[in-house]
Amino acid sequence: MPTTSGHRPTVSFPAGTHAAATWTVPAAYGGMTSALLRRSRAFAREAGVDVRVLTFDPLLDVAAARSDLEARGELVPGVTLHNVWEDVRALSDDEIAPPPGAVALDLPSAGPGEIVRVEGDGEDGAGAEDEDAGESDSSARRILHFRADGTLAAADERRALVRRITTYTRGGRAGRSWTSAFALYRAWVDVVLPVRPGFVIVDSKTMVEFFAALRSRHTSVLHLVHGAHLAARATDAHGPLTVARTPMVEHVDDFDGVVFLTQGQRADVLERVGPRDNTYVVPNSTDLPAGPTPDRPEGHRGAVLASLNGRKRVAHAIDAVRRAREATGLDVGLDVFGDGPNRERLEAKAAKVPGVVLHGFVRGAADRLAEASFLLLTSRAEGLPLVFAEAMSRGCVPIAYDIRYGPADIITDGVDGFLVPDGDVDALAAAIERFVRLDAQAVRRMRRAAVATAQGYSDAAVVARWADVLADVARRRPRRGAGRGATSLTAPRSPADALPPQGLRRLAGMLRRAPR
Repeated sequence: MPTTSGHRPTVSFPAGTHAAATWTVPAAYGGMTSALLRRSRAFAREAGVDVRVLTFDPLLDVAAARSDLEARGELVPGVTLHNVWEDVRALSDDEIAPPPGAVALDLPSAGPGEIVRVEGDGEDGAGAEDEDAGESDSSARRILHFRADGTLAAADERRALVRRITTYTRGGRAGRSWTSAFALYRAWVDVVLPVRPGFVIVDSKTMVEFFAALRSRHTSVLHLVHGAHLAARATDAHGPLTVARTPMVEHVDDFDGVVFLTQGQRADVLERVGPRDNTYVVPNSTDLPAGPTPDRPEGHRGAVLASLNGRKRVAHAIDAVRRAREATGLDVGLDVFGDGPNRERLEAKAAKVPGVVLHGFVRGAADRLAEASFLLLTSRAEGLPLVFAEAMSRGCVPIAYDIRYGPADIITDGVDGFLVPDGDVDALAAAIERFVRLDAQAVRRMRRAAVATAQGYSDAAVVARWADVLADVARRRPRRGAGRGATSLTAPRSPADALPPQGLRRLAGMLRRAPR
């Protein structure tokens, strides 16, 4: 099935509706959301499937987010953004269905341009999650959801441990109410995935517990784990877990698939929970330059692409370059691309080392890697550092601490890069020294090997791996009642991309049957 972009699909996915789920899409989103959006575009392009990005944040300005993502080129034909609360606002009065005799109430109305209003305690922080944060535990008394015409569509009221979500007609009559957000989410997911079976890839750890509990016979759910599950102090696979990833480990059996970015992390989880047939490894993809890697004059400059914070340990890279420079007598240098809270301190340190330059944030810094001989990675922890693939595809050889997780899954030590013990600055300096002393033929051999390794992280290669995973999930968990749902999969409506009217009617009916 060709996409509207005209690109001919390279792989085949199981038939059905495909979606990605996250809590929100922040204005200044980071790596997880970038990876989700990139994967969705790759699915549309390489597999010819439409992908619905599902969000649950009540404070998300969906229209603004949609406009911004389209301007950035993140939403392309075949990829649409959806939000449960936007669709609740779109319910008609008939679909809200107030009980007979319900009287109109004197309800608040929206101010100019107001979509959501938070009232009560916690007003300043309710719902202001970052991309990986959970649904707010704020003690906000009410979250009010308004329609574009200013009328109140729904009120989400929270008092201590009691919660009630109520919908209202445009005339102010109360419809059905319920006390579980999960009930609302469950009804919406069944409607927003109109062609059965559905396949949902859950990126945000915030949504793990909801999707683990979904248990829909029509929908296969996979959780993609973006970060390390072991705490920094863990010394083996049975060490302490991070708070954020504990639900993933506890719910491995509740997903049709749990997908890790690296084989090392999958192995650690299985050592902890025992063998499972529902775990997979698929890396994120990244942009690789088209065409052959250009020849470059051989030099001894390295590069770092990283935020300037304590977790990235850029000071180690500066110290290692200084030591390698002193040991070899060669003009070993370092270009650091990135910004962060430690910039001033690192600039003072770099000023004492000839050849080290901090450039700050540089848009498109990955393209500068074509000018570097080697890349240094000194982080404490990573998910899968795609900067390796970006560097290697440009013939830049990585030299990295052997941390959990990622470096050892990409680098073959001494072949296409170097691995050194975590935190050992002397070993890092020795690896730099070893590389800059190689003869030209050995360097070219390593560069060619690095370029070959990077090809496994192209969109086409990664989507092909997803095709195998989804096919296995579909095979292992056949669904009863497969086929078309109560709604048809129509082209997204512009600009709202809301549910079609028949889908809204179905959602309203399901909400009326939801636990109150």
